[in-house]
Amino acid sequence: MRLHAQLRDCTSLKQCADVSRDLIDNYIENRMIWEELNYYKVHRSLLGKHPAFAEFRRRSELLQLPVKELVRRQRQVENNIWRVKSEIAKGDKPHLDPIRRERLAGYEKELNDINRLLE
Repeated sequence: MRLHAQLRDCTSLKQCADVSRDLIDNYIENRMIWEELNYYKVHRSLLGKHPAFAEFRRRSELLQLPVKELVRRQRQVENNIWRVKSEIAKGDKPHLDPIRRERLAGYEKELNDINRLLE
């Protein structure tokens, strides 16, 4: 509701675009949550499409890996982090930066989980 009020009070095109993006992102998030709850209400089991469940599945998969595979995955994730940071530093495709930052955050979370498991 707050974003709807802000959308009506926009004074510039940039502000309208930012508020609209936030509004759409919030709607999509709320819709995914509603689908999960409604599916659970009907079927008494999880649908599992929400990104929170993907994070849970990823962590569960890491717990199943032997130490040798964890070390291999650690090196792979470190290389992925380096590659994404390099792509961002180039600055040749700024329209891809939000996606790259999201990937970078995911890789950093995974690396933290792997490091925690290896300690």
